[in-house]
Amino acid sequence: MEFKFDHVHLVCRDVDGMVDFFERIFGAARISYNPDFKGAASAVIRLGDMRIFVRGVRPDKPPEAVAPDSVQGLDHFGIGVADVEKAAEWLKARGAEFSVEPYPGGMGGRMISYIRGPENIDIEIVGPYVGF
Repeated sequence: MEFKFDHVHLVCRDVDGMVDFFERIFGAARISYNPDFKGAASAVIRLGDMRIFVRGVRPDKPPEAVAPDSVQGLDHFGIGVADVEKAAEWLKARGAEFSVEPYPGGMGGRMISYIRGPENIDIEIVGPYVGF
């Protein structure tokens, strides 16, 4: 059995704002948009080989219901690059705000950094694995 990464699914209050962020900061491409997917706007964007599903909060489901204090649920997701410092320069020029500047603090000494996205999401920019 072989598995592969398929997508990350974000639920947010402002679908257009979230999609615009990924288009502006990362150069992502909008693949689809549905203004009413089971009660909320929904979009799919492509970033490299990764797909990100973005859906609005549905009226019958209160926001932050799964992880109101970020104790459980998605902490962050990582986007891999060959050179984190070079990517950071490129992303900053596009308006990205870093909550953690590049440093070799990841597993195995990997170079990492974090961008603060809309609605308080964390996006890790991470370099290649070193030593494993």
